[in-house]
Amino acid sequence: SAAYLNDPQLRPQINRATQENYSPGSIFKPIVALAALQNGLDPNAIVDNPGYVYVGRRRIRDEAPAGQYNLQRAIAYSCNTYFITVGLRTGIEKVVRLAEKFHFGERTGLPTMQETPGVFPSLKKVESPDWHDGDSANICIGQGEMAVTPIQMAVAYSAIANGGNVLWPRLVERVVPPNADSGGAETIFPSGVVRDRLGVTPRHLKTVREAMLTETEEGTGVSAQVAGLKICGKTGTAQVMDVHHREIGRTVWFASFAPYENPRYAVVVMLQGGINLWGHDCAPIAHDIYEEIVKKEKITSQTLTAN
Repeated sequence: SAAYLNDPQLRPQINRATQENYSPGSIFKPIVALAALQNGLDPNAIVDNPGYVYVGRRRIRDEAPAGQYNLQRAIAYSCNTYFITVGLRTGIEKVVRLAEKFHFGERTGLPTMQETPGVFPSLKKVESPDWHDGDSANICIGQGEMAVTPIQMAVAYSAIANGGNVLWPRLVERVVPPNADSGGAETIFPSGVVRDRLGVTPRHLKTVREAMLTETEEGTGVSAQVAGLKICGKTGTAQVMDVHHREIGRTVWFASFAPYENPRYAVVVMLQGGINLWGHDCAPIAHDIYEEIVKKEKITSQTLTAN
């Protein structure tokens, strides 16, 4: 109905995968981890989380249980204190430089032209006197002055999965003329076209992938599990605030790839809803998608064997 189509909250005609800006929350943390590792972070070094972290006089709450965190545990249980501490130690400039390789704040180049570039601070911005440690702390946990699209996160997680190649995404393999008589050639969109390379050492990528595997095996993403498939994932919960800085809703995520040993699929799930929504609410949806992928692969392999 017209009322449904014009609803300002639902906006059903907007392609949320590419046309809307969202706060990524904790699904940005693996990128902070890579920047820190590249700049000397020992993944076994411990950060103590008392349940909050102070940045200047501002106290930032931590949803992760109080205790001691190394990199693996910090990703598995999404520890804000850890990522703010190591992010600020690494330096926001280093985080921004790596984020530029992922091309956050830029369009992914889809031919539909239905795409927002998102938001990400430039090096010039973070080096200006108007930028403070509190702004940097927000970036380290995927909040503040940044916004992404689900397709940007799928591209980013594919790069972490494939060894560091940031790809141009494609929606279809080819476009064929409706019939032979109408003339016109096929339009082919080649796969695996590299836009950029992260330049992150394989060892550091492996460390982050292992931590993301721990997240689905024992951390916040356990409900994504599928028998016989090792999934690397990260949950995220971002607050939506009103003009008075009151929380009015949440954008929650589960970003992932699989299988761990030889990744072939990236799955990003994002939900919008009320203040009782959490990132782990997305993991069961990812589970259903991966379960269908496993079924499809079994059918394909059986067909190939039969032939």
